[in-house]
This record gives sequence, structure tokens and C-alpha cells, in this order.
Amino acid sequence: MKYQNVYFVILAGGSGTRLWPLSRLEKPKQFLQLGNKKTLLEQTVDRIYGLAQKENIWISTTKQHKKTISKLVGNKIGNIIEEPGAKNTGPAILLACMHLLQYSPNASVIFLPSDQFIPDKEKFVDCIRQAIHFTQQENYITLLGVKPHYPATGYGYIEFDKKKREAAPFFVKTFHEKPSLPKAKKYITQENILWNLGIFCSKVQLLINEFKRESPELFQGVYDYMHGKKDYNTIEASSIDHTIIEKSKNIVVLPAKLSWCDVGTIEDFLSVRKQHIACNENIITVRSNNSLIDTKNKLVVLIDVDNICVVETDDILLIAKRDKTQAIKKIVTKLKKEHKNYL
Repeated sequence: MKYQNVYFVILAGGSGTRLWPLSRLEKPKQFLQLGNKKTLLEQTVDRIYGLAQKENIWISTTKQHKKTISKLVGNKIGNIIEEPGAKNTGPAILLACMHLLQYSPNASVIFLPSDQFIPDKEKFVDCIRQAIHFTQQENYITLLGVKPHYPATGYGYIEFDKKKREAAPFFVKTFHEKPSLPKAKKYITQENILWNLGIFCSKVQLLINEFKRESPELFQGVYDYMHGKKDYNTIEASSIDHTIIEKSKNIVVLPAKLSWCDVGTIEDFLSVRKQHIACNENIITVRSNNSLIDTKNKLVVLIDVDNICVVETDDILLIAKRDKTQAIKKIVTKLKKEHKNYL
């Protein structure tokens, strides 16, 4: 069944800095291939293609990436919402909601990141159908979460309350953003803790009202931009989590039983690639274990080193400890000041 008055908005304006040097300004994370010959963006569109009419699949992005998106999936989507500048997910989602309000004031909407790896399409579709059904019946923002299987420090966690509702989705109690390792180890032992997938469903009008109440300055800024009274690039950047999700009283979470990876770091990306693509045969190791290698044509020799990532592009060679790849974001910040040509 394809939903008539449900819109699927894929967020594809991110820069993917944590996956540098594989992810670059001209080719960020959502345009990288992973698991098969399709990009993460193409896989995102394919996962929802059976749920929605083509006209109801929209992509939010910046002018810089509009041409690439049109080339990759233009024949499978109904609309591209172009942001004049990258302002994080808060303004991007509000802008999409205001456009949707003009198309169909009574519509429901699902927002999805364009850069996640979810190999089991059937389980994903089942979770989305559950979220849509609940959202259409009730006035809540429905998040999707998945049970953590290791103490990730780069993910957001959702703590939910089983007392107020006996069946899923459950009311959200609080959020825990990128915890320390000791806290993450504690969270994975708790039955009421989920990873935040960054996927959520709501009625469009409900989201608009939440923006008005929880972030009136942002609402006014985007509203003024829509009516030609404000430069979009003067709007303050903010995430949807900090803008309304963590403030709203109308939040529930649906536990999703599926395999999921945010692909948030080089280690994540290389780990998933190793699972789904034949191993690189140009590697010789001596007393070396548990490393991840992504190179072009060079023979890689590792001697007495463990737990490292090696990534080669045409102009960059990255070598990092597997548990330290979060620091790549700091390198990108430094490059913005000193060596912009490597971005």
C-alpha cells in the first residue's frame, strides 16, 4: 500500500565531515557507495519507494548538491527543497514543513537522514508503517529507536517510560547525547534505552505548532524568508533535536527491531564495508590484527600494529587508531582555516 497523504522528506544537505577524507565538500557521505553499487542516498530512496507515490518523496538539500541529487534519484522523487545555505536540521525541517503546508495542510510527514545504512528493508518498512499508523491516529511526534548493541559514544540515546503506556510507542523520558564510555556501558544494560535513529514521523501542522511554541525566533526567521522578508543565511543554525525534539512534551518513541548503522565515523564506514564487500587482497600483516584498510592500488604492509584505520584517496593518506576516529572532525576544522583545498 502506498500512502496518499503522507510525505517522505529525505535530509541530504549534510557535509559528512566525520568521514573525511572519503567524504568531501563536493561528494559528502550521502553520495558514497556502501554495501552495494548504490550510494547511501539511493538506498534511502529505495527503502521507501514502495511506501510512497513518487510525488510524495521529497529531498531537502543545498544548492551545491542539487545537481548530483537530480542525477542520482531525480526520476524517483517528486520535489527537491533547496536551502540557500546549510543551517543544520532545525531550519531545514521547518522550511520543508512550510512548503508541505502549502501542498497539503492535513498531511503527515516522515523525515529521514540520507546517510544511514539499513540492510533489512522489510523490517524497516514494517517499522515505518507502525509509525505512520500511530501518528495518523494520535497527536504525537513519533521517533524511531533501536536497541544498542555496543557502548557507542558518538550516538544519541533515548530513555523512555513504560509506565505511562504499556504498549509501544512509549513516552520519551529524556535524551542522552553522546555519552562518556562509562555512561554508554551503563545505558546498554537498561531495557528502556534506545539509540536515536534520527527518523521521526508527525502531522505537518503539529510540527509547525511545536516550532512556534518551542523556537519562536527560528519560526519567525523561516517564515520571513518564505515571504521574501529575510535572508535565509542570517538564520541561526540549529539541530532539530535542540530546536524542538528535546523540548517538546508530545514525543514518543517506537523501538525498531532492525539492523542499523549511522555510519558516523570512518571506523563505522570501513566496518560496514568490510562486512559487505570482498576483502582487499593487497594487504600483508605480520603480528597485526583488527585493522581496517581502504586503499586504491597500493600494497599495504602492517607490522606489529593493531586496531588502526588506513584510508587512501588521490591526495590524502589517513592513518588513525580505530577508537580515535571521532577526532577527524577536529582535523576538518583545522583544514578549514589552513588547507581548504583538501576539503
